[in-house]
Amino acid sequence: MKLEGTLIYRDGITMVEIMDGTTVELLGDSLLAMPDSLPESKSMQTLVGEIVDSKCFLGVMKPGNLKPHRACATRCISGGVPPVLLVRDDLGNASYYLLTSPSGAAVNQDIIRHNLVAEPISITGEVWQQGDRRVLRADPETYLRLP
Repeated sequence: MKLEGTLIYRDGITMVEIMDGTTVELLGDSLLAMPDSLPESKSMQTLVGEIVDSKCFLGVMKPGNLKPHRACATRCISGGVPPVLLVRDDLGNASYYLLTSPSGAAVNQDIIRHNLVAEPISITGEVWQQGDRRVLRADPETYLRLP
């Protein structure tokens, strides 16, 4: 397989922005779907963090988060860039969770419609993990904006 794109990375997380016209063959219907045979572990969790767009936060725009970056992140997410929940522990270490619906579908338009980008958010859902990759599957209607 040949892949052309731009390497994007931050905090030990790496992704590739695929160039227009590049074809990538995926296993199954979607990488987001993560069939039951793929995850190493699943658990229900409540996570508190901030919704950021994976492209800018991971490296295209630095720092690419918080309210100053809201407009850019909103445009990226509305354009199809996968939304990520950024969670920081008490020491400031970051963890990232790709956000999907309970079925694994994209939630971009729900996040935009409810204006949830760059806001403190609590999300309860099923965390699927395979290696370093974490996916948080939850109904966007249940995301809670925090004060």
